[in-house]
Amino acid sequence: MTAEVVRTTRPSAKQQVGELYAKYGQRKPMGVSAPSPWLPHYFLHRTFLGDQDLLIIYNTKRCKYRCHFCQLPAKSSPTLIPGSEIVSQFSYVVKELKHSLSVLDRVTFSNEGSVLDAATFPTEAMLEIAEGINELRRVRTLVLETRLEFVDTDVLAQIREAAPRVSLNILTGFETHDPYIRDKVLFKREPLDVFERGLDRVAEAGAQLTAYVLFKPRWDMTDEEAVAEAEASIDYLAEQTKARGLDLSVRLNPMYAADGSRWAKKAHTSADYQPPRLTDVMRVAEKKRGEGVNIYIGMSTEGLDDGSNYMGREDYSMKLVRPVLLFNGGKINSFDGYI
Repeated sequence: MTAEVVRTTRPSAKQQVGELYAKYGQRKPMGVSAPSPWLPHYFLHRTFLGDQDLLIIYNTKRCKYRCHFCQLPAKSSPTLIPGSEIVSQFSYVVKELKHSLSVLDRVTFSNEGSVLDAATFPTEAMLEIAEGINELRRVRTLVLETRLEFVDTDVLAQIREAAPRVSLNILTGFETHDPYIRDKVLFKREPLDVFERGLDRVAEAGAQLTAYVLFKPRWDMTDEEAVAEAEASIDYLAEQTKARGLDLSVRLNPMYAADGSRWAKKAHTSADYQPPRLTDVMRVAEKKRGEGVNIYIGMSTEGLDDGSNYMGREDYSMKLVRPVLLFNGGKINSFDGYI
């Protein structure tokens, strides 16, 4: 009797790597909610502006603000997630990334709102996690995403005491210098005088500042108006931070229509709406870096766009991605020859 040879099939190396990269690499989904209170929404070990950065987006009670352009709070819990569960989220991430811990240069904390808002992210949990960060011997920067109203110099001093090797970088959404756009279009509910008082506290705490600027924050803007508005917003930030001796970085984000947001609904009923052109964003970033502003370009739509973004404009090509990444990494300062 001839024995049959049973061949077991296995996925090819290409298939295995492709599936793992899609699930755990740069393309992993960013816009979905965590399935459990002890799991974060998202985390990724990434190369970011030349650093080995660990980004963690914590699963906490949602932001109390309902900015008209933002759908991020919709993925977060309507009720408080205890600090012990938030610490468990951090523990889960470091266990998952145990082989990367010795190469991390910086850590970035977000929660789709404000990690310094004690009503969503208890201070005791932040301080316990900061003590854990101090055990990561190469980490020299801790980035905390928050509205500036929640910046408390005493809390930042406690964080620095818990992790004395790190410098603190406050990451905040500034969006625009235009009061009408801030209040009536974006429904930001953060007047410029409130933002400026927040800058005072960031400076007093000896922290650095990274601020998001939205490129084309009004749906009825022309491309030319978007360029002028972005330049004016960046100039405002540069002036305000220079006056306070603050180290500033600007992230210039092309506006996208967040699926289901009030901003998106109004944009799609406007005959004048067009998403921004990436080449315009690149030229503004190039110009401002030439003027001494530390600036980079944000290309993520956070997994929340409804398809209306810079990739839909006539100037967009995948060939633009590489020069943007080179620019963000400081490898080039000009887009001549690329656009």
